[in-house]
Amino acid sequence: MLSLESAPACIAARRGFSLLPIANFARTGLRFVASRLASDLRDRRPSIARRAACGLAVIAAALFSSVAAASAPAPAVASISPTSGPAAGGTTVIIAGGSFNTATAVHFGATAATSFVINSNEQITAVAPAGFGTVDVTVTNPSGTSSTSPADQFTYVASPPTVTSISPTAGPTRGGTTVIITGTNLTGASSVKFGAANAASFTVNSATSITAISPSGSGTVDVTVTTAVGTSATSAADRFSFAEGTTQIALTSSQNPSSFGQSITFTAKVTAPAGTPAGTVTFSDNGSPIGTATLATGTATFSIATLKIGSHTITASYADNGSFDASTSPALAQSVGVPADSVNLRALQIDLTKVVAQNSGQAISGAIDGAISEGFSEGGSFMTPGGTGMRFNFAADPDSGVAQADAGNRGAYASDRNSGASGRSGGSSRIDNAFAAIDQQMPAKAKPATYREARDWLFWIDVRGSGTDRWSSPTSPGVGTTGSSIYGNQLNALMGLTYKAAPNFLVGAIAGYETFNYTAQDISGKLTGDGWTAGTYLGWMITPSLRYDAAVTFSRIGYNGVAGTAQGSFNGDRWMFATGLTGSYKMSNLLIEPSARLYTLWEHENAYTDTLGTLQTARDFVTGRASAGARLSYPLALTDGAVLAPYLGVYCDYYFSRDDAAALGVNGIPVNPTLVLEGWSARVTGGLNTRLAGGAVLGLGAEYGGLGGTARIWTFSARARVPFN
Repeated sequence: MLSLESAPACIAARRGFSLLPIANFARTGLRFVASRLASDLRDRRPSIARRAACGLAVIAAALFSSVAAASAPAPAVASISPTSGPAAGGTTVIIAGGSFNTATAVHFGATAATSFVINSNEQITAVAPAGFGTVDVTVTNPSGTSSTSPADQFTYVASPPTVTSISPTAGPTRGGTTVIITGTNLTGASSVKFGAANAASFTVNSATSITAISPSGSGTVDVTVTTAVGTSATSAADRFSFAEGTTQIALTSSQNPSSFGQSITFTAKVTAPAGTPAGTVTFSDNGSPIGTATLATGTATFSIATLKIGSHTITASYADNGSFDASTSPALAQSVGVPADSVNLRALQIDLTKVVAQNSGQAISGAIDGAISEGFSEGGSFMTPGGTGMRFNFAADPDSGVAQADAGNRGAYASDRNSGASGRSGGSSRIDNAFAAIDQQMPAKAKPATYREARDWLFWIDVRGSGTDRWSSPTSPGVGTTGSSIYGNQLNALMGLTYKAAPNFLVGAIAGYETFNYTAQDISGKLTGDGWTAGTYLGWMITPSLRYDAAVTFSRIGYNGVAGTAQGSFNGDRWMFATGLTGSYKMSNLLIEPSARLYTLWEHENAYTDTLGTLQTARDFVTGRASAGARLSYPLALTDGAVLAPYLGVYCDYYFSRDDAAALGVNGIPVNPTLVLEGWSARVTGGLNTRLAGGAVLGLGAEYGGLGGTARIWTFSARARVPFN
């Protein structure tokens, strides 16, 4: 029989537990059940007994659980096993005692167990956390925490360090290698040894890492770490080899030979008998440093795109870093050349600018020659074909090119050279008679005045087209570049104003514009551009049959050159001096005009950098032509009143030129010029002028030059004249 003292409620009260919550809970539950029961009895429901029984069962279960929990004692730890373990934790510990069924926590000192399992009311299995020293193992349940005693004490035992790897595994015998030691339990390390020798210095980074500097030594040794617990055991993972610290460098180039402006990468690989050298490498060109790079796993790279054209001696030097010896690589011969298209662009410039200058010289000197001739002919013709173009004389009367019919004076067609009068010949002849006969057959009209007002001013325009046909390789060895093919065309439009200061002396001014387009087919080259010209000239009739003239002009030309992938624009400043002697003689009905002429051009072209980064230096050249020959004309009268005047001229030309020696190359690489217009050649001119009965004039002309030379220069011209009042 249970006594009152042994009742659960009494036990709970004796241990200091309050039963008020339990009593309140029971009272509330009983009131609820009683109320429901009375209601069911009033209503005489059939489920009274069942519901009353369930309510009483719930109350009884709650009351029992509350009383049982309140009456459970605090846990007690009687023993633990094992009583020690490593400081890193992880030891499985069996805890024996009582009142473990409702345990909520297990602690090793102040640190909760990594995990625990309640095996029974008397046993728990827990995993020790990391820790150090001796600690009490306690168990907690809702009634409290177990009291501490020597029976529950657990001692953490520190583990000796371990070395699992080192890096690098080798270094020079003189020491100084930085070695990373990886392992466990490295905290508190008191020494690091390479074999029997202490490390020169070391730093504990963490419990798993130490950085040490190797001492001097030889052979292969074990790297060990010592703490208060002990020294790491040796194994193959901690072996370090001492070796000689000599180094070697292998130097390579990413592009050799290379082109100017091209990026080149030099790679230096530094090796040693043992270990991997660290530090910097200096790259030098002919002994002068050009850059440095830091070694990464023994390799350093350096890129440069500014090496000049030519040969370069490249070396790589490794500096002594205390662990590895200094060394220098064998010399690497790096060749830097000019891009092929830059060389072609220079060849295009040398070849074609002289062609442009020559054709301009012919056009300008020819226009001035015609202007002076017309100036001394008192007005001249309204439209006059030259050897290479058409000239318009706005000061001339369209009807004044041929004198009007004068039955009483056939000398109107003759030229009085002593007086300066204009005419077709020096006196009466069968040609004069022919022109007079034609005029006499014309319908009779009022006789015009034969007096013509002397004109001192002459304004003229001259338009000339010229071209150079395809040029085949020369047959003479050593001249030009074999196989080159050059062709193109050019237009010169000129105008001027002439003032006749005296019957035998005149001066004038000239201005003009030129444009051109030439192709060098074999180098995929093209030269285009345009420019302006201004200058002055003079003419002097030394005798009635001999004339002297001279001219000076200045031209500013803009060039645009393309050769393959290279492009460049540059300007040219050109001076021209022209002079000559012209005669006029008559032999029977044939008019002969011998002449000797010379023009010389000096041109300076500025330096520029092409699109490939190549510097094209400034250039000066001289070119010109000396010529001598004669022109013949023979007027013919036709039955229908028309007059034909065919003409033919033959000239001998000598083209000359000279370039600066330095200009014939690109950064030391020679460029052989193609002598398009050079040396002796012949030139033929011809045409036919027709004067109709009504006074209209039609004319066709052509010129073909370069005969006997390596180039052909052609010109076509047409003329028309319509008189008006």
